[in-house]
Amino acid sequence: MLEQNNKKGTIIFGTIVLIFLALCVFAYMITGDKGIEERFSNAAGLPGELEGGDNGIIGFTLEGNNLSYLIILAMGLGATAILYKKYRV
Repeated sequence: MLEQNNKKGTIIFGTIVLIFLALCVFAYMITGDKGIEERFSNAAGLPGELEGGDNGIIGFTLEGNNLSYLIILAMGLGATAILYKKYRV
């Protein structure tokens, strides 16, 4: 019975990972590598600004409210922990 739960939990977790990966790729295809400011400037016809700032770690920077990113990360980790406890993967 425990082997059945392990297999079921692994399949569910793998499916969730694939769904989120597909959503991430889809969101990147829609938005591209531009930030919200660049997209808004292009849409409104405003002149673009040259940013000479930091590119972050490996070219990745967080824009917006860092607390919201932390909350989303905590929710994802919590959901993963619940799935782990329930299916004992």
